[in-house]
Amino acid sequence: MRIVNLNQHLNPNHLELFQAADPELVVYGGANAGKTYSIADKLLYQSVWQNDRPLKAVVVRKTFPALRVSALEILEKRAALFKMPFNLNKADWIARLYNMTFVFQSLNNKEDFEKLKSQTDIDFIWINEVHQLREPDYEECLRRMRGGQSRFEQIVVDFNPIGKTSWVFKRFFQKNIGNARKLRYTILDNHPDYLALEKTQRELQRLKATKKHNLNYYNIYFLGEWGELEGIIFPGWDIVDKAPENPDEIFYGGDFGYSIDPAALIRIYRKANEFWVEQVIYELGLTNIQLGKKMEKAGIKKTDDTYWDCAEPKSIQELCDMGFNAKPCEKGPDSVKAGIDFLKEQKIHIIDGSEDIIDEQKAYVWKEDKDGKSLNVPMKKDDHAMDAIRYGIYTHCKGKTGGFGVSDVGVSDIWK
Repeated sequence: MRIVNLNQHLNPNHLELFQAADPELVVYGGANAGKTYSIADKLLYQSVWQNDRPLKAVVVRKTFPALRVSALEILEKRAALFKMPFNLNKADWIARLYNMTFVFQSLNNKEDFEKLKSQTDIDFIWINEVHQLREPDYEECLRRMRGGQSRFEQIVVDFNPIGKTSWVFKRFFQKNIGNARKLRYTILDNHPDYLALEKTQRELQRLKATKKHNLNYYNIYFLGEWGELEGIIFPGWDIVDKAPENPDEIFYGGDFGYSIDPAALIRIYRKANEFWVEQVIYELGLTNIQLGKKMEKAGIKKTDDTYWDCAEPKSIQELCDMGFNAKPCEKGPDSVKAGIDFLKEQKIHIIDGSEDIIDEQKAYVWKEDKDGKSLNVPMKKDDHAMDAIRYGIYTHCKGKTGGFGVSDVGVSDIWK
């Protein structure tokens, strides 16, 4: 008989989530609420609680790269913490844990939908960041929920409540289709051990302080309530299916990160006076060496121009030592505002599948004073892709006459 003690790690503030057996479960709320960790824990727990029958869970996100570094990574880490044998086959991205099978898949193209339709005997579906999908995608997932042997079947979704114009708000909250159980959590509902950490207390104070600068931002990310972010900095960016054919040039913008902030690398296509941006890397926990290896794997040539935060000269040099053409971004007095102003003058498209760019663009807003007046300073929260895009386009293209071209800004110009 297997003995697995999960109680010491499960979040006591999420008891209702663990106990809910409703066919549809909607888990939403503020930033750093621990929502995805508890959903992962709930699925892992089923392999122990229902160890007398075969079970299957399908874990979904719009794109597979994002799925791999979010829900999949969390499940692996939690299983390791619980000392559970979570055996993942990377050939087909199927994991097995005792009597339970986990299938990981994206929902981003026709092939993905055909794969989903081929799944049978499903007990659980977890849709991570459900707002990134379309409502028909969700309905197709609902149709797959049949034939399993679990004591209860459940589809669980998670998201941050941005935008009452979204299908998520209309379906679950306005029309209440399916009468799904809805659970709202905030950072204050995270695990007591997590709340006791110094870094968590810093983040808690930062989120509380947003009330002074942008009340809608505070309502969404601290209180976890529905809102419409006002003062979006780049409202005109659209989402397109693919990159342009025969672009005039391709270059990159990057932002370093590690334990708290993700490293981001964005591929930027220019054709005439328009830009297309595409997410290449957006991941926590990468050393600069690991970042360089991922850049190589992503096909970044050693001759490609890549622009990075000039406040990180050591990191830039490490990339240069690996052979990359890493350059510091243009930065100086008011350079953030100048870079934003420059980008606002350009026609910029986001290539579909760049989930984190899309999410950041929707939440990239100006700070406000106590009277709601814009301060022309961006909120510093989840802006890593936005910074990377600004570093790349502004440094590479600003000040050009007679059309865009390669930037002549060098290391000596910026660090002198």
